[in-house]
Formats: sequence, C-alpha cells, structure tokens
Amino acid sequence: MLTAVKYKVIIKDKVIGITELERSDPPMGFVFGVLEPTQFYTSDINTDNGRIYIYETDEEIACEFITVEDHSEEWGEQCIEVTVLVKSAEEYEKFFKHHLDAYEKQFI
Repeated sequence: MLTAVKYKVIIKDKVIGITELERSDPPMGFVFGVLEPTQFYTSDINTDNGRIYIYETDEEIACEFITVEDHSEEWGEQCIEVTVLVKSAEEYEKFFKHHLDAYEKQFI
C-alpha cells in the first residue's frame, strides 16, 4: 500500500502544521488538504511568504501563495484547511504527479 506523502507548512521559520495535501485541482494548479496544526499555529496566522516542504526530505515546493482557513469555531471541532497554488506546471508535475494522473484517468 502506498503511504501518503506529508508536507510541512512553514511561516517565519516555524512549522505551523503538517498536511497530506490530499485533494487537488490540477488545471488550476492548486493542492489542498487538512492541516494538522503545531504549537506555532494560531487561527489568525498571516501566511504571507509562507513556504511548503516535503516532510521527509525538506525539499521546498515553489508556490505562489498559501492560504489557511480555520473553520473550527463554527464547526465546534478542529477543522483547518490549507490551500497551495503551485508556482508552475513543471513544479506541479514534479511533486504532485499522482494528482495529475488521477485527474487525467477520469477522462479515459
């Protein structure tokens, strides 16, 4: 069984959370998923200049921006999602080929 790749979201040199970026929109260049927060996360975090890295290898994925939406208060339980706009199609294919393959498979 294939294990999911984990990614760390870093703001101001602090890991604010870990995600599997389990969902995607390949034509638009987005990946997104549930964010498991660390002690450095706050619900009002400013994600400007945020970065994302592969957890195991510390390889950075070039991105245009990262957003974090925290719906925990309105849902009454932890519900935090991160969205990443990957910088280029080449970068997307390099790091998220599994999302591209799944997307293209639906048209076969």
